[in-house]
Amino acid sequence: NMKDYAFEDKDHSKGDFRNYLEKEIYEQHSSLLECLEGRLEALNVYCEIDPEFLENMSEITLCSCGSSYHASLASVYLFERLAKIRARAILASEYRYAHFKSNPNELFIAISQSGETADTLEALKLAKAQGLKTISLCNAPFSMMSRISDHTLLIRAGVERSVASTKAFSSQVMLLWLLSVYIGKQLGTISKEEEKIQAKNMLNSVNAMKVEPKLHEKIKRLSKRYLHGHGFFYIGRDVFYPLALEGALKLKEISYLHAEGYASAEMKHGPIALVDSNLFTIALLSKHLLFDKTKSNIEELSARDSTICVLSSEILEIADDFIQLEESESYMEEFFRMNLAMQLLALEIAMRLNHDVDHPRNLAKSVTVE
Repeated sequence: NMKDYAFEDKDHSKGDFRNYLEKEIYEQHSSLLECLEGRLEALNVYCEIDPEFLENMSEITLCSCGSSYHASLASVYLFERLAKIRARAILASEYRYAHFKSNPNELFIAISQSGETADTLEALKLAKAQGLKTISLCNAPFSMMSRISDHTLLIRAGVERSVASTKAFSSQVMLLWLLSVYIGKQLGTISKEEEKIQAKNMLNSVNAMKVEPKLHEKIKRLSKRYLHGHGFFYIGRDVFYPLALEGALKLKEISYLHAEGYASAEMKHGPIALVDSNLFTIALLSKHLLFDKTKSNIEELSARDSTICVLSSEILEIADDFIQLEESESYMEEFFRMNLAMQLLALEIAMRLNHDVDHPRNLAKSVTVE
């Protein structure tokens, strides 16, 4: 029920934090708990969406912009892998004009923190006009998108003041993950055991978002080596590819340094031509997912003298810098740990460059123009 989750700014002061961005990074543990409240009980997954609404569903289209698009891209892997349903993520600005084919059993999910993003709102109207079933995933209740979609799922991240999305992104990924398990449950494509495993992974992932002072301190010290150079590659595979895109976007937004996210294996298809010692690589090395493949991509970059910072629980000798993450039980727990580390890295680099991280130049919190 929307009314149960008051969207007031519980504590709008920065407290002991240097800026709202830092505060919001630290709030993620509690905002993720809020997101799962009533949706995860005794390792069972629940969702406000009526099971009948999901009957005969054969395909999911996720439509969004910016960080919400990266959350959508990550969730495609989860919908396909866990619910075993076809899923695609499309940028709202592209969906509107490309006349993509839809089918009657398609579920359309619009994702926007504000629920007012112009392109996403127009894409949602288009989907409705085609008679598709629609769900909005928003943070702000009573938004335009929540008014016109069949169902609204609130991510309950609380007010996000900083322009760069941190807790909204984390909550979007968490809720889409939960939704993929819930849909799998309704379609009969996920077993009771698997539901329990995923629920446990979700709870572990919430705990993974607690900021350890030791980790923040390490990243603060390490950040001073990443203030120059001619750019950053963020690389990852599978769900860590959209996460690499998000990590690169965070750095661009607040530090104004050039950064690009890539699927690890794409390096050889062109970008590796840019590599020298002044090209920084932030490598997302998952222990649970394609470890050896990603490791060999990192070795290729190292051989060409890229300066490499590896985020992993597994120590990698060839890394110039290493941000050691705590052991995770699942790749999604690693996802949240890496997300947190990259947010802190972007924050610390931007702070050292003396930027106003809450109000990056040229950006608005909510893009309400087309």
